Amino acid sequence: MSRSTAADSVGSLLAEIANFLVDGVRILSLSDRRHWGPDEHEQLRALEDALDEAKKDFQGLAPLVNGQSHYENDRSHDSLVALRQLRNNFSAHIGCLKDWSRLGGPIDPAWVRDTQALQRDLHRAQYRAAGRIFASGQESSTRCLGAFLVYRQQRAWRNRQELSVEEGGYQRRHLEELRVCNNVGGFHRHGEEDIAFICDFCDGHLIWEDLDKMPSVRTAHDNSIWTSSPTATTLPLANPPPANQPSPSPSPSPVPPAQRPGQPQWQATGFSKSQYEQKQVVFAPVAIANHSVPIGGGWQSFITCPFCEDDTDGPRDTDDEEDVWRPEGLFEDVASFQEHLEWQHPAATPAESSCLVM
Repeated sequence: MSRSTAADSVGSLLAEIANFLVDGVRILSLSDRRHWGPDEHEQLRALEDALDEAKKDFQGLAPLVNGQSHYENDRSHDSLVALRQLRNNFSAHIGCLKDWSRLGGPIDPAWVRDTQALQRDLHRAQYRAAGRIFASGQESSTRCLGAFLVYRQQRAWRNRQELSVEEGGYQRRHLEELRVCNNVGGFHRHGEEDIAFICDFCDGHLIWEDLDKMPSVRTAHDNSIWTSSPTATTLPLANPPPANQPSPSPSPSPVPPAQRPGQPQWQATGFSKSQYEQKQVVFAPVAIANHSVPIGGGWQSFITCPFCEDDTDGPRDTDDEEDVWRPEGLFEDVASFQEHLEWQHPAATPAESSCLVM
């Protein structure tokens, strides 16, 4: 089994792990396939998938942390500890394949699950190594790298001069936001009633309490039919998405009512898990784009208010050049973040939105 050395780095450890995967693929490729069954074919595919994803992650993460050289030469303690353990696990796993190639017989079907588990561990280890490099270079922002990538996508949309609503512009925005969210982490059922987002870069958890399914669009841009009747006072309810994972439809969306200038758009319409009643929640990308690395060994991410953050660029009053607005700080969970938004940054109510149509 490989031992730790002072020369270890993120790049050298990843190279050793990649070599183990290459060895595993070669062992199976050179074996006598005349005696193969479904398990052997599945094992080979699992090893090839793990190797392909490891390469893809390495190539995609390096540009996010100032280039490949910076990523390869990183020697953060936590990253080295995690990758050394993972290297040893891969060594033991491939050792089982070497023994099988010498002894013959059917392959152990449980090894496929072991390969897939190691693949997930390697994916997270690479992301967290990149996240630590990113965090070490941040001074003014608390966002982790995963949050920054979602935040960057949102800023790109905000900076566009025009948004072509007629061509489904709002839906494209939601699709792109959610695509980035799914690239940096995943949604999972948490307990019986809650939904959690877990960030691959920092392992931080964001919890939406008592939620049946995660809404895929903001309430202000709901996919349901918008009414222009002067007597309408409420918005139609959005149909809940078919799974916990947001999966908005790419079909063109109707034109939503106009928004007030600078109106915060953080709400999404969901349904409670316990009673299946309509409720307003924080739209997932809004929270994900502003979460931080868990503090003090905790597991839940704190959240920064993006609207307060924008206000720090100038004074609270236009005539006061010194009274700079200071945000309240970090919110310990999604519930406290939503409470702050409801009090300090209320979104347009359904009645207000309908009145704007008239």
